[in-house]
Amino acid sequence: MAKKNKNKAVNEPLVSNSPLMDADLSAESATAQKNAYKKNKAKKSDQKPKLGARIRKALKEMFSELKKVSWPTAKKTMSMFGIVLVVVLFFLVIISAFDYGIINLIELLMKHSVV
Repeated sequence: MAKKNKNKAVNEPLVSNSPLMDADLSAESATAQKNAYKKNKAKKSDQKPKLGARIRKALKEMFSELKKVSWPTAKKTMSMFGIVLVVVLFFLVIISAFDYGIINLIELLMKHSVV
């Protein structure tokens, strides 16, 4: 046999300080709450902002991001432009030299080929 608690009367109901004491835990209320949640979720996802509102939001976000960009100064921009120009001219000379060499090699082979 199980031991009986001497401090508690046999027919005394259990009392708790938990917040669930007054909660409705029936299956019907749980199902109703689930259905209400699904309906609210479906309504929120079905609602799509109008085209104008979406465009305004996109433009607002775009300008917000552009404000965060670290823009270079005019001096730094010209410096980078100069570097790019020098690199492009360097490779222009290299590629042109190879092209000229290959053209002369092909002409030389064409002259000495047996026809």
